[in-house]
Amino acid sequence: MLEIRNLVIVRGSWRLEIELLRVRSKTVLLGRNGAGKSTLLKAIMGLIRPAEGKIVVNGRDISDLAVEDRPLGYIPQGVVRLAMTPRDQLEYFSKLHGTDYKPLISKLGLEDLLRKRNLSVGESQLLAIATVLLKNPEALLMDEPCANLDWLNKKLVLNLVKSLETPILYVTHDPLEALLIADEIALLEDGRLRGVYPNEWREKVRRDFELYDLYERLKTR
Repeated sequence: MLEIRNLVIVRGSWRLEIELLRVRSKTVLLGRNGAGKSTLLKAIMGLIRPAEGKIVVNGRDISDLAVEDRPLGYIPQGVVRLAMTPRDQLEYFSKLHGTDYKPLISKLGLEDLLRKRNLSVGESQLLAIATVLLKNPEALLMDEPCANLDWLNKKLVLNLVKSLETPILYVTHDPLEALLIADEIALLEDGRLRGVYPNEWREKVRRDFELYDLYERLKTR
């Protein structure tokens, strides 16, 4: 479990305060552009130094750890493409982290990526997520992973995210995206966490998602 306790981030006259946020499964951080969602993720990852507060992972305070030592995975905004083939990228990071990518790729159903050289934007995001998971993170931070993706690529990423068992703090400004994948929704507004709510709409949204998916596939025929 990831916990954010009494966190305060100050940037000039702007201030972000999080009294307590617990991430046990899939928590979506929902808020308007500029609400501080990305800033919060960077602070949790150690890329920004907060003025106060603690970051705790499975009971361990990691607030003073360097970025590379934090047991977290981080998917930043935008797709990160490396000058490697998908197989070379996975092999490189497997050696770096002392893990084997093959069971992970099989579990996630991403074998087709290994046979490609030129990936779509969505496929590149899937590869980025798989690469981060090779670190065996205890929690995963995802900052707008579906931003600027078309429907088919967005569906690839959302389906993968829903299949993951790692606790995830997922940032988006899209309420439909939040309702589709969240176990809990945390609302961030004006620099404060306004509440954390169970997602009681997911099943209805899932049905609507399937109907929309059918509509999109029929349009391409």
